Amino acid sequence: MTTERPDSAPHYWYGSDSEAARQRGVAVLEAMRTFRSAETAMRRRSEVSMGMGENDLAAMRYLLRAHEQGKAVGPKELAQYLGITSASITVLLDRLEKQGHLHREPSPFDRRALIVVPTVPTDEVKAATLGDVRRELLEVVERLTPEEASVVIGFLAELRDAVDQIDSHIAEPDDRR
Repeated sequence: MTTERPDSAPHYWYGSDSEAARQRGVAVLEAMRTFRSAETAMRRRSEVSMGMGENDLAAMRYLLRAHEQGKAVGPKELAQYLGITSASITVLLDRLEKQGHLHREPSPFDRRALIVVPTVPTDEVKAATLGDVRRELLEVVERLTPEEASVVIGFLAELRDAVDQIDSHIAEPDDRR
């Protein structure tokens, strides 16, 4: 007969506490991986349905947010933000202008320069472009209690901080020059 409490020793069918914690962690990270895959697929479907590529959407997001803040954006600034060449930004702007998503106009600050102005998109285009919260996703999140929401938000913030530290010693491409 032992003097240990039955609940203090690891049970062979459960494994140790650290093993159970590791398995929970792996299960959470796997669930996040499959969510990211589903989200990526959703974004690709949005790109296809809108006839816009990833850079097109990133450019429109940047332009719409700047427009909402009352900021003027020139082609050079947008090219730097996207990390593309001046030739590539010209092609991208030509394509988006032809599709009716933006127009170029003279800069109010420098008559030799142009600024890029987004057209006012429909709600559907704006939601897809800006990545606004979709009703279907909001319905799921609204079912969380305040305590659950706080735990999820805290968890994601800590995970983001951990991810930001991975390989942070490696210089960004712009820092290597």
